[in-house]
Amino acid sequence: MKCPNCNVELEKEFYEGVIAFRCPECGGRMLTVSGLRKLCGDPAFVDLLWKTARYGYSESGVICGNCQKQMRRVTLPLRGMPLELDVCCSCQMFWFDPSELERIPLPEPQEKTEELPQKARELLALRQIQREEERLSREFDGCDGGRHAPDEGWKCLVALLGMPVELDAPPCRKLPLLTWGAALLCLLVFALTFRNLGGAAADWGFISAQWTRKGGLTLLTSMFLHGGFLHLFGNLYFLLVFGDNVEDEFGKCRYLLLLLASGLCASAFHALLDSRSDIPCIGASGFISGVIACYAVCFPKARLSFMLFSRSLVGALLLRRNWFSIPAWAAFTVWIGLQILMASRIQAGSGGGVAYLAHIGGALPGILYAVRYRLSGKGRQ
Repeated sequence: MKCPNCNVELEKEFYEGVIAFRCPECGGRMLTVSGLRKLCGDPAFVDLLWKTARYGYSESGVICGNCQKQMRRVTLPLRGMPLELDVCCSCQMFWFDPSELERIPLPEPQEKTEELPQKARELLALRQIQREEERLSREFDGCDGGRHAPDEGWKCLVALLGMPVELDAPPCRKLPLLTWGAALLCLLVFALTFRNLGGAAADWGFISAQWTRKGGLTLLTSMFLHGGFLHLFGNLYFLLVFGDNVEDEFGKCRYLLLLLASGLCASAFHALLDSRSDIPCIGASGFISGVIACYAVCFPKARLSFMLFSRSLVGALLLRRNWFSIPAWAAFTVWIGLQILMASRIQAGSGGGVAYLAHIGGALPGILYAVRYRLSGKGRQ
């Protein structure tokens, strides 16, 4: 667990009888919801703070040092002065900047009772620490699988279709205008060709045996054609989910070059290894493969979550144990392995219908571009 401000490891300490995590550099502290309830003398204040962060008006705060998600900044009046706190709705942690925790109202002192012997007090304190450590271990190690489930309801619906969902992607610093533009262009082309998808694919799709037809223009037009709604939905989902972070990381000029290079390389790789094919090849998955490869190299520790299907739809949606997550680099390794396996089967004459060779070709520029970018030291930590 790291400090959201200094990015150094937090040290566990005992603050007013409650376990807290203190930054040795800036002196800020992080507490759990249950820890703050034990510490605070006004439970209504903690409830108001949590509900405001969860459901009320709050601003974007710092990145949580535990789950790497963006915290919510809540401003509440306390003793005539505003108090700004950062709350993580995912792992239920509160971050206090230096001198903020001291402003929290403490319980009223109780009447002094007969003190226990020193040995008994030490044993009770050790037992309390042990229980708190066990509880924290259950929360942060995800024993119940709950930490693998997303908070947003729409992600659960998308996961039912077998799609991965992002859990802790880094926040974008700028609007992904090129990613949105490419998605809108695909939608516009689909709307114009919807009534005659087969004819549009035959006229403007890329054919390996005739790659020079229409002056080579089909190398570009084939990228924005799609064979149906599900084909379009799948490609746009992956473009919007992964493209925003890649565009934010590279910048618009480099990102545009990546899209063009990946799309052209996808068609070239497909034509090189399947040069006699007369089947039109269409879809944005060629340059999207380059985007996915860049995402896996630049953000290898970002986690992607998948839903494990239960016997009923309601159970799959409600049970947070029905989720598992893996790092982006591991998901990409499995994906590229499946593309190679399916491409080899098609080359052997078993199956067809999907241009797996184009996926592999589109991923190659993405891998090379991202590795060079990281080695040059330009990638953010």
